[in-house]
Amino acid sequence: MSPEGPLMHPDLPPSVSRAHRLTLRRAALYYAGLGWPVIPIAPPDAAVARPGKQPLVRDWPAAASTSPEQIQAWWRQWPDANIGIVTGPRSGLGILDLDVDKGGAASLAALESRVGCLPGTVTVLTGSGGAHLYYRHPGIALLSAADVHGPGLDVRGDGGLVVAPPSRHPCGHRYAWVGDVRGMRRETLADYLADWPAGQLTPPQRSCPPLTSSSSPPTAPPAAALRASSRIPETHREARVEAILRGLYEQISSRPRGQRTRTLYWAGCRVGEHAAAGILTPERAIPVLVSAGVAAGLNPSEAIHSVKCGLRVAAALSVAIA
Repeated sequence: MSPEGPLMHPDLPPSVSRAHRLTLRRAALYYAGLGWPVIPIAPPDAAVARPGKQPLVRDWPAAASTSPEQIQAWWRQWPDANIGIVTGPRSGLGILDLDVDKGGAASLAALESRVGCLPGTVTVLTGSGGAHLYYRHPGIALLSAADVHGPGLDVRGDGGLVVAPPSRHPCGHRYAWVGDVRGMRRETLADYLADWPAGQLTPPQRSCPPLTSSSSPPTAPPAAALRASSRIPETHREARVEAILRGLYEQISSRPRGQRTRTLYWAGCRVGEHAAAGILTPERAIPVLVSAGVAAGLNPSEAIHSVKCGLRVAAALSVAIA
């Protein structure tokens, strides 16, 4: 199959999608075909204020386009440009942005210990080792802001953008889809994108600095302080562990064909984050996740493989904030 050919087969074991083998231009056209307006972003070696993340066009929220002709023209002018996807009502996307350098993994683990596991959805591993969780926009105002749900856990919604695969981060690594997205098309997006979990992601009553194309989230507290703040009183630990495992089991066991291995992978990542925060152990969680995968119709070896892939990614994230 051509490296720029179709992008999916349902229920294959999770792997980084072959979307990373597309050229930047072809990937931009692919996203436009999903109905996601794109813009060219300065490459990581550009002499600009924010290489790898700075839009190359003026008034980018309005200029972002799904027109193949416009996209072809932009990438003829800037063939090495990264790809930006505009979030909010125009694309129908709301993104939860996990920045490991600012404590996002610990913040997500602490959040899920309070509100339950977030719905599994399409995810991008960022060039710096963080993650973008792609959700369907809720259809009401969704402010793009930093540290909304804890240090390093940002929202990219109205007026925001995300850098998309296979763009390059200044550190040299590429953004990449997690799991298998080769069947993600405009008409199948509902099978890949979960609804924005508004009930779980209710912002706390505090002001959050807005994210713009020229700003970045403020510096977070040291990682050691984040780990300490995420500790749970012993009297509540068991109840929270049970709630987390019950939520994960329900998410996995109810998945239809085509979403099962991806949801198990996501659940493995969540367990790894909770383990790094000292909330539960993988040894306790793995049998529950595998049992849920079997209940959804997978065989045990497929389920174990998917869970362990997710755990390995989460372990890499926890090392990055240690």
